[in-house]
Amino acid sequence: MRVHLIGSEGVSMKWIADRLRFRGKEVSGSDITLGGHNAENVKGADLVVYTSAIKEDNPELVAARAAGIPCIARAEFLGNIAAEFDETIAVAGTHGKTTVTAMLAEILKSRSPAVHIGGTIGGRRGNAVGDGLFIAEACEYRRAFCHINPDIAVVLNVELDHTDFYKNYGEVLSAFAEFVSHAETAVIPDSLSDVLIPKAGGRQVCVGTRGSWALLDCRRKTEGTELLFKTPDGLREFFTPLHGRHNATDALFAVAAARESGADYGEISTALAEFRGADRRMQYVGSMKGIPVYSDYAHHPTEIKATLEGLYCAGYSRPLVAFQPHTYARLNSLFEGFAEALGKTDSVILPVFNARGKAEGKGSEALSEILGAKNFSSAAKNFEDAARIIKSRAAFCDVVVVMGAGDNEKLIPLICDKIYKCCVKFNRKRAKFL
Repeated sequence: MRVHLIGSEGVSMKWIADRLRFRGKEVSGSDITLGGHNAENVKGADLVVYTSAIKEDNPELVAARAAGIPCIARAEFLGNIAAEFDETIAVAGTHGKTTVTAMLAEILKSRSPAVHIGGTIGGRRGNAVGDGLFIAEACEYRRAFCHINPDIAVVLNVELDHTDFYKNYGEVLSAFAEFVSHAETAVIPDSLSDVLIPKAGGRQVCVGTRGSWALLDCRRKTEGTELLFKTPDGLREFFTPLHGRHNATDALFAVAAARESGADYGEISTALAEFRGADRRMQYVGSMKGIPVYSDYAHHPTEIKATLEGLYCAGYSRPLVAFQPHTYARLNSLFEGFAEALGKTDSVILPVFNARGKAEGKGSEALSEILGAKNFSSAAKNFEDAARIIKSRAAFCDVVVVMGAGDNEKLIPLICDKIYKCCVKFNRKRAKFL
């Protein structure tokens, strides 16, 4: 059986390809980054899987339907894969889901879970091999996660995002409510306990100030953070090498979900102490003239604030943020939030990475202009221009953060004179990852 993937270079689609090969299927694929799409590519395919970015007039999708080849959206196909497992833990939330998915993978590694994650850990994408336990990062974009029927649904938080699809917070909350309604057990913020309700007869596990799980204290240490949790089994102490209250809260949700899946506190404690974070989540990548350089995926105002708070907790006081807005729709809908989140730090604003939608409205120059009223801010024309500006500001900062969800990692080799040996290697000449 041959399965053809349209839009094959996305993280989730690459994982699906790995999973299909593990199940003994032949896989082919096409992507705009691989030379585009051609109707000839689907000839001989038995099934076509396509991403949400693929339009109805895509020549491969049109040809496949005309030939009577079954076609299925990526989100629905991922739900079908989840149904193959004895147990599925699906992690959702506007922020933190990659980190919590990775934490759960580390905690439950003795069960050799298959792990679907929207990022990489140590340069490697999630594990597609396994049959018993499935740990999946579940994205809310276009209500994709509603195709999964998890045994344990985890919702970390709910905010307005993906504004090219959701018109308001109510629409977002409705999508999360539908997602949770498919679950046997729901691990959720206690503030949303009246909205996020699992299927009839299901179990609701509340996390927060009133819930059975709560973060009572997170004490900053040079090497990480000491955590004190309230649990249904009494007070428990843990340690994480990660900094910031957002990481402490992520750890709390991960522990609660792991306990629901049967993990004991010993393996949880060991795993949290060893977990160093997912790639591009406040990840140290190298140095510039002795100044540490971090890479971070934050692309929402709340995430930017959390990352900066984590850097302050780690002992930095003068960050320089090289921020790349992700889509004009998000930048314009949350413009004031971005201005507030970046308002207390120096910044270099990169050109908008417009992954989808129209390039209209306020852009990087407008954001830089409003930020420059309080601190240093400059809108860079390209990565080379950004590197020049950042290097010229070395005397005024104690840490540089390359931040955003686009292709801004290309900036890192242009500013770093030393690349951290455990990071993905760079090709400096082309300024791309190898």
